[in-house]
Amino acid sequence: MKWPDQKGKDLKIYTLGQFKVIKGDKDLSQKYPRSSKPWLFFQFLITEAGVALPSELIIETLWGDNHIANPQHSLRNLVYRLRQMLEDSGEEQYIKQIQGNYCFNTSCNYWYDFEELERLSNQAFSLPDDDPQKIDLLTAAFELYRGEFLPSQPYDEWTVNMRTYCQRIFLKVAMELSLLYQRNEMWEDKINICERALQFEPFEDNLHRNYIQALINSEQKARARRHFHQTNTLFQEELGVDLGFDIEDLINNNNGSDSAPTDTTWTELQELMEKKDCEQGAFLCDGDNFRMIFQLEERRAERNIRRSSLVSLQLISSTGRKVSREELTRRSIILKETLLNILRKGDVICPNKPGEFFLLLVDVNPDKVDKILNRIADRFYQAIQDQEIRINVKHRPLLQGKKI
Repeated sequence: MKWPDQKGKDLKIYTLGQFKVIKGDKDLSQKYPRSSKPWLFFQFLITEAGVALPSELIIETLWGDNHIANPQHSLRNLVYRLRQMLEDSGEEQYIKQIQGNYCFNTSCNYWYDFEELERLSNQAFSLPDDDPQKIDLLTAAFELYRGEFLPSQPYDEWTVNMRTYCQRIFLKVAMELSLLYQRNEMWEDKINICERALQFEPFEDNLHRNYIQALINSEQKARARRHFHQTNTLFQEELGVDLGFDIEDLINNNNGSDSAPTDTTWTELQELMEKKDCEQGAFLCDGDNFRMIFQLEERRAERNIRRSSLVSLQLISSTGRKVSREELTRRSIILKETLLNILRKGDVICPNKPGEFFLLLVDVNPDKVDKILNRIADRFYQAIQDQEIRINVKHRPLLQGKKI
């Protein structure tokens, strides 16, 4: 598909769901398929487009711990090769050098799918809901997203933030389109957009809820029930959690039924407190509940009430191979049990997707976090007895008196 903003652009860069570089009518990424290091360098540059990156950082990112006799010379050779591959004219260089730093030249004549996704979504969200152009812009942004940012580099740290950011934009666009279709009672359009979004984000419970709601609204209750039970089973098997809603509640609410009470009574809260008193270990929850708890802890941190830390755990292969979903699911079950056994009552565990967990360590001194995470890693490695599977850990404190 050609996008209006592509017209007249010399260089076209695709990173969502694929990596492709087009110049004129030539696919340069296909022309130089074996030039993996120059393309990796280019991907790093466009991920930080417009930012001058120090040569030392580039060398560390591209070569890691591998010994190179003359790193600066190797980098200069790499720059030369990449410029040749991009057919850099010299008049309008795509790769700029600024006092030993390198960057992608954002002043050149190019089109970049990530930047277009960002531009379309920002323009759409600046419009009121009754503006007919809003749906068109959201649809264009939705169509542009073809999958994860640079999927060929799934475990490189420098792609993680951008990948998460693109996913957030895509989900926000999909949910807003769903809401607009809901308001206009365009049930088939809402069903279609949810089905397509779930192909990319199968573990996003809000999308499932919107999809099921659209099926109910379009009088497809049997199909809605079937999807709910299939998805709930999938969540239980792969994430160890249920969907955060009940299908019958959605159907009853849609029918205007008042058979089920909507108010919470004092007695119910007391019973819940008694039940919770009997529960041990950390709290296991879905993404929506985790976000709410995280926001609450952020507010507490701003008021200097207590110190907490946000943690990301991701299972990866030490050899760099892509770990299959089936293997990640098996390992995730063991990691979840490890977390439940080690973390305390009050800590929060959120299985995000197979092989990935978010944690909230509540009321823990920042200097103790590494010790806790080391205990988790040691216990997990002891349980799996596999030297290849490792835990990639990131954590940061919730800053006291300052919003993150």
